[in-house]
Amino acid sequence: MSRFTLCCVIVLLSVMTACTAPTPAPTITTVPTEPPTATPVPPTATALPTNTPVPPTNTPRPTATLLPTETPAPPATLLPTNTPKPAATKAVTPQPTNTKKAVAPVSTGGGVSSQPSTLPTSIDQAFSTAQVVRGLLDQIAGGGGVELCTPLIEKYQSLHNAPTYDMIGQSSELQQAYALYRQAVDILTEKTTAVQACGQGGGVIGGVEIGTIHKIVSKAINALGQAHDWAQRAVRLSHDSSLADAIKRVRVAVVNLLATIESSGRQPCGPFVAEGNLVINAPTYDVSGESATIQNAYALYRHGIDVAMEKAAPLVDMCNKGGGQIAAFDRGVARLKFQEALTLLDQAQAVLSQ
Repeated sequence: MSRFTLCCVIVLLSVMTACTAPTPAPTITTVPTEPPTATPVPPTATALPTNTPVPPTNTPRPTATLLPTETPAPPATLLPTNTPKPAATKAVTPQPTNTKKAVAPVSTGGGVSSQPSTLPTSIDQAFSTAQVVRGLLDQIAGGGGVELCTPLIEKYQSLHNAPTYDMIGQSSELQQAYALYRQAVDILTEKTTAVQACGQGGGVIGGVEIGTIHKIVSKAINALGQAHDWAQRAVRLSHDSSLADAIKRVRVAVVNLLATIESSGRQPCGPFVAEGNLVINAPTYDVSGESATIQNAYALYRHGIDVAMEKAAPLVDMCNKGGGQIAAFDRGVARLKFQEALTLLDQAQAVLSQ
């Protein structure tokens, strides 16, 4: 072993020995307690007060004073529920309950005169009276009372008593008018007894019966209207006729011409020729010195005649040449011409009545 190695081993052993040897405990020397010979010296430092609380730097806010609880508003005074206003002090006379007002009958005059005058007059009276009777029936059906029975019976009875006429030797137009006139009276006679019962026992004619009478009266009115037209056909015009009468009669003729061509099938020539000739031969007038109203009416009258003659004259000529019936022809154009003529004649009547 080298000297260096030996030295290192020795040093190492020395260190190990030193580390393992126990260190002796230090000896405690007791110091004798000296009796107090003098007043103990106060401590040089004044002790701070123990944890003296520091007053709060922020002055605490006073506790919020609670607002008094809101006093609820007193309940609103309720308006009286649907309290009706006091009734007016002025007394009101109540209307009688379900009291029907009397319905004033239509003013009609005296109905049909039982004394013969002329057939056209009696036809016109019967036509007007029958229309009044129908109006009274309508009022009763609508709730009219027994006060309507008296005028109803009077008018109906006057129709029943319409005068008769001797038609021997009269024109065919008047005979046709009379036949229709008497036909209407006979139709009305069927319900005379039922009408006369109105008001008996405090009641009016019943609903079913009044409906039947209404239909019969309407049928009679239709027959009387035709009778009126035929009576107008019997009127003859001359140069002595007034312009008003001429306008009226020519208008009737054009109405009859229009009715003929609007009828289906072949129509007899006789009535058509008679009315057509009346239009063709209508009187003329010198109105040069008359008022503007008369001149205007006359101009319309003549214009209406000219328009009607455009179709009336050829048809009359055809009837005179070809036989007793009007065959098929251009009805559309003829109808328009006759309608135009009627409009002009209506205007002539309106102007003349001003």
